Parts: sequence; C-alpha cells; structure tokens
Amino acid sequence: MKKSTIFVINALIILAIIFIPATTFAADKVKTWDELMSDAKTFINKGAANEVINSSDVATAVLPIAQALVAIAAGVLVVVTCIMGVKYATTTSPEAQAKLKKQLIGLVVSIIVVFGAYSIWTIVYNFMKDF
Repeated sequence: MKKSTIFVINALIILAIIFIPATTFAADKVKTWDELMSDAKTFINKGAANEVINSSDVATAVLPIAQALVAIAAGVLVVVTCIMGVKYATTTSPEAQAKLKKQLIGLVVSIIVVFGAYSIWTIVYNFMKDF
C-alpha cells in the first residue's frame, strides 16, 4: 500500500475514535426494572390497539392484482408460444429445431409455474377462508 493510503486510513480511525460520543458507553443510560416493564406494557398496548387484518380484506386487496398479473402472464405466454410454434414449424435445419425444442421446454416450465402459483394461491385462500 502507498504511504498516503495508510495515512488516510489511520487519520480516519483516529477521527472516528475522537468523535465517538462518550455517552454511548456511559452506564447511566441503563434502565431500571420498572422502566423496562413500563416500556414493555406501552409496547403491548400499542399493538393491542391496532385492528386485526381479516382474510377478506386481504383478498379484496390482493386478488385483483393477482388476477391482473395472471392475465398479463397468460397473454405473454400465448404470444411467445405462437411465435415459437411458427418458428419451429418453419425451421428446416435440425440444429435450429433442437434449439427451439429446448426453448419450448422452458416455455412449458414457465406456464406450469405461472398457473401453478395461481392455483396454489386459490387453494390456500379457499382453505383458509373457512377459519
């Protein structure tokens, strides 16, 4: 390392040591047991005052977003499937067909992921709304 780099690092360390507040390490900031219990009760009371989230509220907020995302994904998948199908049908070389087959496998996996995730969400929601 260059001497100037070492000097800058040492200067930064010295400045950090100088400017660290001494009150950070002071023992007078330790709370008593009664103060700790009071803070804990205040924290619990803040949480008790909040309203519990209902599953129907979550469904009304999340379901339209999920449906829109699935609709967009379905549209993209249909377009990509059509394009790749036309490319596969019009390709004459075996190497290009093999490459497109690998891409079609990835497309099928993405279709399974998109609709599988939506199916899992629907099943979990229908199962959990009874509770």
